[in-house]
Amino acid sequence: MSEVRPTYDDEIDLFEILETLWGGKWFIVTFVILVTFVGFVYSQVAQPKYEVSVPYAFNVYSVSTQQICDESNQVVECIESEQSKRLISLLEGGWNDSKKSSSLSLITINPLDVDGYKADFVRINELLTKEVYAEASTELALIQNELTDALLSTERVADNMLNAKRIIRSIDNGQMVLSFGSISVSQTSPKVPLILAMSIVLGGMISALFVLVRKAMLKRKERSA
Repeated sequence: MSEVRPTYDDEIDLFEILETLWGGKWFIVTFVILVTFVGFVYSQVAQPKYEVSVPYAFNVYSVSTQQICDESNQVVECIESEQSKRLISLLEGGWNDSKKSSSLSLITINPLDVDGYKADFVRINELLTKEVYAEASTELALIQNELTDALLSTERVADNMLNAKRIIRSIDNGQMVLSFGSISVSQTSPKVPLILAMSIVLGGMISALFVLVRKAMLKRKERSA
């Protein structure tokens, strides 16, 4: 005698799902409006944040960074990395260096105007140029006055002397260590359109799920009864 097993209707009926969602349309619409309103209020009261960015390029490399990176496999990358560290150490307020794009960036809630940042960069550039010039002058004086003729004839000392003279000549001709590009100040958060879009999507998903779960629970109760 064959055993009779109960059958269960576990197939997903797309039409039934759509019918359930249509039946709960007013709840879904109301919930979406409520969540969107909450998102809008948040976007208005949240503390705005701004990103300040400026591209830069090195025109003159200091003697010390060239000496540090002299034996590196990637000399140019090493020199720029060392000078970038020096630049960041002179800046204040949490500036970051993006080595891929050779730009400085800052996230702040109280940005200055563009002229204020320009003044800061001019000051930093002048300070860094004076440091590099003084370092090259000291290096050149040390080589010329302190080293013996035997050491002066070595290739390494000759390179250091040439680099120091090149730096001094460049700065004497008006070259600055750095060149800065255009400064941009843009608001990064809160992004009102993105917040509203996410609120609509999130509100729709939560309300639709609630309607479907409630319908499934009612259906299960009916079956149990």
